[in-house]
Amino acid sequence: MFSDNLKYLREKNNMDQIELATKLGRKSTSSISEWEKGKYQPKAGVLSDIAHIFNVSLDDLMNKDLRNENEVSYPKLDVLSIFNQLNPKRQQASYDYISNQLKEQRNNNRNVIKFPKDDDTVEITASGVLSAGVGEFLDDSTKPFTVIVHKPVPSDYDYAFQINGHSMEPVYQDKQVVFVKREDDYRDGQIIAAVMDGCAYLKKLSVVSGEATLVSLNPQYPNI
Repeated sequence: MFSDNLKYLREKNNMDQIELATKLGRKSTSSISEWEKGKYQPKAGVLSDIAHIFNVSLDDLMNKDLRNENEVSYPKLDVLSIFNQLNPKRQQASYDYISNQLKEQRNNNRNVIKFPKDDDTVEITASGVLSAGVGEFLDDSTKPFTVIVHKPVPSDYDYAFQINGHSMEPVYQDKQVVFVKREDDYRDGQIIAAVMDGCAYLKKLSVVSGEATLVSLNPQYPNI
């Protein structure tokens, strides 16, 4: 239901995927495309942002077929026929009113900036940045910094890192914060934070015949 509603609302508001991605603070349309195909759904905070952008409730966005919202029980009227029966003065007044209604509809959901509610977010300390691209230099001089994330925050993580890049999309987004648990053993297929040649990466671990490869989920980026 969500995937159909998202595409319907976007097209209804004359919004392309790039514009929606920009409103959601994303640099690419890959996630939007995956959502509309029904491959997966965004996190709760993003769903709330989408509902806000299109001025619908979160419950309707997720559970109601919004494509049928404009169905009416009364007979459809021949608007042009009625319009032609009006005198010129009333025709102009009707035209002005309809034009204003259309303008308001098109602009209703544009240029909307949503500020997170204080009780929905929390400030945490990030240990550094993980690359989802060409690599982020990480050494003893790397300084922690504070970031604001949506609740809930796991209680048993060892490190928090901010992602820089797009190689792990659509699962992990640019500027998303990930929480890392330190482990002694790593398994094939696991998403890991790895350091190679002084650079830190977020990648999927692939182990074949004892040889490890750091895999990018985004096929447009090479493996390491």
